[in-house]
Amino acid sequence: MAAKERMEKGEGKVHDFIEKGGIEMKKKIIGAILSTLLTVMMATPAFAEIIWTADKLPAGYTTNEWENKDFFLNAGNAIKKDTYTYYVKDLHGNFMKDAILAGGSKTDGNGVLIHADGHVCSYGTEAAETEYFNTQEYEHDTWHQDSLKLLNENGISNYWIGDSKGSSYRSQWAWLMTSPSGTKDGLKYAYCFNEYGYLYTNTITPDGYQVNELGRLMIDGKVMTRKYNDNTPWYGFVRFPIGALGYDYESSERAAQLWGTPNPYF
Repeated sequence: MAAKERMEKGEGKVHDFIEKGGIEMKKKIIGAILSTLLTVMMATPAFAEIIWTADKLPAGYTTNEWENKDFFLNAGNAIKKDTYTYYVKDLHGNFMKDAILAGGSKTDGNGVLIHADGHVCSYGTEAAETEYFNTQEYEHDTWHQDSLKLLNENGISNYWIGDSKGSSYRSQWAWLMTSPSGTKDGLKYAYCFNEYGYLYTNTITPDGYQVNELGRLMIDGKVMTRKYNDNTPWYGFVRFPIGALGYDYESSERAAQLWGTPNPYF
């Protein structure tokens, strides 16, 4: 075999070796990239902050104007005074009949609240109500997920907060220190719950406020916070009905003036 021919074949083998090596190297690089991406995805928490912009807001909604809808203060629990019976109302003040609420609590055909353990919330007198609650072991409210619901369906998550009796927050805003993911950073954040007790996330609440994927209130693209011991000028409130949210001095003052009426007893 001629020297030239042997040289060409040798160069071909080297070329093939380099090409195969390049392919293997590419595979290794791609594998490393995919592995890194997978690691990042696995390390990323279920919730990620989203900064809302004005173009994402539906027409007519805003984050910096006080708006009272027809549902404010009429929603949530109401107590019939002569029988001390608890009823549950929807956002417009209508009785929620035969409704299944977050955490397993429910209402009967008349809208009377029934705890998840089957206890009917009708006591006859205030003294009987007090006696019942005095016999109950205190439970801390904690976050839960409803595995039968989607993580987010039309802006309503499967997260709720409460104890073994069911959800503790319905048709209201609450300033809480613990996030749905269970983390704390020493600050309070405002979360909004629908009439069934589920947390609004990544949406516009019924009273026109933005909440991010964690369910936290945002005003003008900024997550609103309160300090742990910040009681002034907040009037001591940590809960606000939907439609009467307090997030700064002015809105808290208005909420304080509104929250006394109408009386939840009827």
